[in-house]
Amino acid sequence: SLTEVAGDHGTHLTCSVMRMMSSMVVVLTMMAMAQTQNTIRKMTIAAIFDEGGDRKHELAFRHAVQAVNRNRDILSGVSLHAETVQIPEDDSFTAERKTCHLLEKGVVAIFGPISKSSSEHIRSITDSMEIPFIETRWNYRSQKVIGSAGGYAFNLHPDITTLGTAYLDLLEAYQWKTITILYQDNDSMMTIQQILKKTATVGPMDEFRLVVKQLVLNENGYRDVLKEIFLSESKLIVLECEKKILEEVLIQCQQVGLISQGYYFFLTSLDAHTINLDDFKYGGTNITSFRMINVDKPEVQNVIYSIVESMLDQELRIANINIPTGNLDTTTALIYDSVHAFALALHELSAVQQVRQRPLDCSGQSAWVHGNSLVNYMKMVEFVGLSGPIKFDTSGLRTNFEMDLMELQLGGLAKVGSWNSLDHLDLARVEKKAEEGGTTDPMANKTFVITAILNPPYTMLVESHKKLSGNARFEGFAVDLAKELSVILGFNYTFKLVDDDKYGGETSPGNWNGMLGEVMDGTADFCIADISITSSRASAFAFTMPWLNLGISILYTKPRAAAPSLLAFLDPFTTDVYICTLLMFVLVTLIIYVLARFSPNQWEEPDNCIKDPEEYTNQYNFLNSFWFVLGALMQQGSDVEPLSLCVRFAGGVWFFFALIMIASYTANLAAFLTVETLETPIKSVEDLPGQDEIWYGAMEGGSTAGFFENSNNDVYQKIWQFMSGVHQAEVMLEGNIEGVEKVEESNGKYAFFMESASIQYLVERRCKLSQVGGLLDSKGYGIATRQGTPYKTLLDNAILKLLEGGTLHRLKVRWWKQKRGGGACDAKGGGGGVSPLGLANVAGVFLVTMIGCAVASVFAFLEFLYGTKQSAKDCGVTWAEEMRTELKFIFQCHGNTRELRGRDSDSDSSNSHSSQVSLEESPPYARRKSNHSQGELPFKIRLGMVESPYSKKSESSHKSTDSKSTKLGSEDEEQNQNGNPFDE
Repeated sequence: SLTEVAGDHGTHLTCSVMRMMSSMVVVLTMMAMAQTQNTIRKMTIAAIFDEGGDRKHELAFRHAVQAVNRNRDILSGVSLHAETVQIPEDDSFTAERKTCHLLEKGVVAIFGPISKSSSEHIRSITDSMEIPFIETRWNYRSQKVIGSAGGYAFNLHPDITTLGTAYLDLLEAYQWKTITILYQDNDSMMTIQQILKKTATVGPMDEFRLVVKQLVLNENGYRDVLKEIFLSESKLIVLECEKKILEEVLIQCQQVGLISQGYYFFLTSLDAHTINLDDFKYGGTNITSFRMINVDKPEVQNVIYSIVESMLDQELRIANINIPTGNLDTTTALIYDSVHAFALALHELSAVQQVRQRPLDCSGQSAWVHGNSLVNYMKMVEFVGLSGPIKFDTSGLRTNFEMDLMELQLGGLAKVGSWNSLDHLDLARVEKKAEEGGTTDPMANKTFVITAILNPPYTMLVESHKKLSGNARFEGFAVDLAKELSVILGFNYTFKLVDDDKYGGETSPGNWNGMLGEVMDGTADFCIADISITSSRASAFAFTMPWLNLGISILYTKPRAAAPSLLAFLDPFTTDVYICTLLMFVLVTLIIYVLARFSPNQWEEPDNCIKDPEEYTNQYNFLNSFWFVLGALMQQGSDVEPLSLCVRFAGGVWFFFALIMIASYTANLAAFLTVETLETPIKSVEDLPGQDEIWYGAMEGGSTAGFFENSNNDVYQKIWQFMSGVHQAEVMLEGNIEGVEKVEESNGKYAFFMESASIQYLVERRCKLSQVGGLLDSKGYGIATRQGTPYKTLLDNAILKLLEGGTLHRLKVRWWKQKRGGGACDAKGGGGGVSPLGLANVAGVFLVTMIGCAVASVFAFLEFLYGTKQSAKDCGVTWAEEMRTELKFIFQCHGNTRELRGRDSDSDSSNSHSSQVSLEESPPYARRKSNHSQGELPFKIRLGMVESPYSKKSESSHKSTDSKSTKLGSEDEEQNQNGNPFDE
């Protein structure tokens, strides 16, 4: 159909348009790429290396160029191209020919070779062509020569004169007086020139003396000259030689005996960190050197990785290339930094000039027009490279630089100081001088073996998933103490664990086991552990002053919460307060009763609505006064109202008293009910011998057990008799760990004697434990050394410095309260919430309420007996019949009104407000009718309350046995005495 044909035509048209657009996008993309390539200018920098030299130098050069090209922050419109050539060493003709060939191709800078003669020849050519020439080899020329007019050379190697100053600073800081210098050749003399110049300033009385010998190579290697030094007994040696022969010289020094205890070597080579020194660190020789390259920096590690990766590339794989793992030699790093220094200068120049490279002819007179400007910018370059801060002086020399002072220790070369051109030498650990005699510290730069035993927190194994070795395996208070002492006294140390896991005891006269035994036989030099200073130990060993003072104490479980008392509600006040309150209650009751009777205003008309009353009544009888005072104390009030001012004032004072007492009681009650009372079965060591429920013991054979055994104190003797008696096998344990576990498992039935420092460590982590009582004795932990060694005094002074500086206190807080779970018990339950009160806390209140109800029931029963007896007498019935009738009415449990009946009255049954009660059902007692009116109600309302049916007043007398009346109309009127005494 036409519709289908039109649809197919539209589809073909759409596809054609899409293909055209795709082609246009591809063309535009290719044009943009071509335009971008045209905008990036290529500049060539050349490097000339010696044939047969270290191939790592060329790899570092190429890697640096690649790094600059990847960094778009500098030279964004320029791409550097690396051109490298090799020339025979010290071949000036070949060097000139290849340099001119590079200039004809066009270069903007040339990086020079290592060989001296070739480098000098190439420099003369680049100076004439005004091309920057950048060197990385050490240079023996003076600044005047390098900084001559028209010079275009730069050297990233530290200036040799400044470097010699650093060497001299080190020798002066170490106070070396008699020095033997071993140098390789005549060029080496320039390195030690500053040391040699010092002899010109030495006076006739000075002790400074130099012995200079050259390392002469013959059929015996260098051994002949090394033997001469060994026989001369010279101990301070400066070794100036190249890295390629340094390791061999040290091996031959070891063979002739120079690598041994008491010798000090200073290696002037800046590449000493790249050779293997493991074979020389066990002889006791102090080996020191400088290092410019900090291989621990991430950027240095990245360069090392990149170079090694390039070496593994198939195109550059060469069998003789070898880089020590994790190290980078100084020349390689300087080549890498030199490329970056030049790139920074070229970047700054490109920002102000259109820099173009062009071919140059060595035979012509033309020069590169940008050379002079680029040299000026090179002098202003400042940045931090692999070799540290880089900055040139006006002569193009690197006189400002930094170096690390390295010292050979058991773990390898370690940084012990630093040097820079401004501050010069800064030693993190200096060699100490003795106070007398001027001799060097016998501990400085020596390595000592320290024996220890695993016991937290003094010595512990480091918790790590990695395999550790050496001192890195241990941590703890003793390990940190050894580190602090080594910093002060300048020695090295190696930790080892005791072989037999014992502290040390005398097995036979003069023979000791454990850590003390290893110190005695020379296996270890020191013993740093929780070992007590005793008289027997002090007689065989030289102990330092205590680095930790402590004593024997009792390890026991924490006090348990006491069972709540039934009378806990009485705890807020003491007994005397309750007695005084009760006396005050009685006194105020009597005062109000007397004041009410004394005051005329308190007497009032009766409440039976008599028009002309013949008597006044007083509400404050004794019982009502009691009820008024009691209601105020209980904060409930009463229906008895004071009318007179004196009663009101007395009542107000009592209200104030009650307010303060009740508020104080309530506040204290809340605290007493929410705070647990703790039970402590024992409070001191004197409580242990006088009971038999709690057993106690100590570690068998330890100094704690020996304290009780040798004590003359009566209490301690009784304790020792128990511990060494029939229960010895159960209470005397093999170690402290067993004692701690027994205390926890015995649930308060066992106490363990141990040293207070260990107890303090335990109670911070084991929340069931606590320390009971004070210290039973006073002793300390010291460092044990062999008698006759000169170390005790030095260690004493160092420990005293740590004590005065607060270092030991900080270490104790760190290992007792912070590390390894310290402070766990302080944080436990620290939420600050209040525990809910249980039934046991308030059971006494329930008990008092039940007792009160029971007492009220007894009173009710007595009232019932008395009332029914009086009513039976009035009604002329038997007591039993009256009680039966009353009980029958009571147990109906309904009805609020009841009908009165008497002896001469036969009343019909009347309807109650709430129920109907017949005459026969109504109780017969206390139903006396008034003669005043036959129509009077059978009960009266007084003060809003129903008057008790047990009594009724006569016509001539207002009947109330407890209220007092005053006659108004006549002198005498008989008072009815038949009223119920319980009626108010």
